[in-house]
Amino acid sequence: MSAKVVRLGSDASVAPVKPVLDVLLLYEDFGTALRATHSLDLLPVSFITESGMHTNLWRLDLLGEPLLREQAAREAAAADLIILSLHGHDRLQANAREWLNCWLDYKENRPYALAVLLDPGTPNAGPDHPVVAQVKQIAAAAAADLFYSFCQTPIPAAQSGPTGISPSPRAA
Repeated sequence: MSAKVVRLGSDASVAPVKPVLDVLLLYEDFGTALRATHSLDLLPVSFITESGMHTNLWRLDLLGEPLLREQAAREAAAADLIILSLHGHDRLQANAREWLNCWLDYKENRPYALAVLLDPGTPNAGPDHPVVAQVKQIAAAAAADLFYSFCQTPIPAAQSGPTGISPSPRAA
């Protein structure tokens, strides 16, 4: 994906406007949401334009509601990068399949990147994993670039407690 410089008006003296990288994250639970947001920290700086990045997050279970599924599909159609962070133990869940098919109806004729982040240690971890294979079909239909990884959820650093306060002794 390359950022295009857009000029406003015909006046060449107007400063160019660089587009924001639009990202949509679809996650199953807190752990998969952490993994997805951590993956954004690993993006090369060249992916993030001077204008920054705009991120929309959607929890998978909300997509069972048709109106929410359609809204999320419209947001995905406006995104440059779509990240699905799932446990992926077996197959792609019905909500995710329906949402991806809805996205195909709304997507524009332009480049998209589709990424799938799955739990490590699952059987068939690789290109033949059932979830990867299903998303591969969607990516092919969308003419989108597909990336996938089997990775751990990062463990957040422990928060330090207030200084100067001692814990109370336990009663015996």
